[in-house]
Amino acid sequence: MIRQHGSPPGHKGIICLIVLFLSITASCAKSSNAPSELIGIWKASDVRYRGTSFEINENAITFLDKNGDRNTYTIVEIKRENMPDKKWVLYTLRYLDSHLKTTEFPFYFRSSKEAMIRFKHQPSLIWKQDPGFVS
Repeated sequence: MIRQHGSPPGHKGIICLIVLFLSITASCAKSSNAPSELIGIWKASDVRYRGTSFEINENAITFLDKNGDRNTYTIVEIKRENMPDKKWVLYTLRYLDSHLKTTEFPFYFRSSKEAMIRFKHQPSLIWKQDPGFVS
């Protein structure tokens, strides 16, 4: 049997698959890390939400309810869109829920002396970052 010089059969296809895999992995990792301005514990001053909070870290979001139950979910994607007023930014966090379904959590963020978040579906409710949070 005479072997020809060069790449073995299928070598180019394997290289293409490896490059594709690395590209997808790199883009997913980049888009699923929360920016530093969002990292922290967020609380509302409204009495209806006393005892509740949510925490965003680099790759997860945790919700704390009034009963003290914590639910942590892995962030799979973060989208950022500047609003026309240039004061607010619309973030949409996509995370895997407890049934491994992708759930969207859209909210407006405003960076100022005291950063704040408003949920897209509850724009009148303001959430502020807990000043006692240490990352």
